[in-house]
Amino acid sequence: FKPTKASMVPFRHDLDGALSYFAATGLYPEDKGFAITPFTKIRYEISGVNIDSDSATVLGHYWFTTLTGEEVKAEYSFQYVRDPSSGKLKIVLHHSSVPYSPGY
Repeated sequence: FKPTKASMVPFRHDLDGALSYFAATGLYPEDKGFAITPFTKIRYEISGVNIDSDSATVLGHYWFTTLTGEEVKAEYSFQYVRDPSSGKLKIVLHHSSVPYSPGY
């Protein structure tokens, strides 16, 4: 997956990389533990949905409110595929990034 706040190792290909990003396990020094960040509010807005027979893709924005009241905006895409044995949807692709800033 593509973490929102990762630049030195921008893609995570395995469970250890994902855990480092979300829980700050120490595998990558840039990771601060996104899942344990004390946001006071999270809201999202879906921009588009595409549903197929055994998959779905969703994209949009989310806003994370920090302890100081600042809202941090991110853009996301998720793709889900139905597991044939359990019937449950599983995330097979996740991309998240900070919106483009002109002049970059």
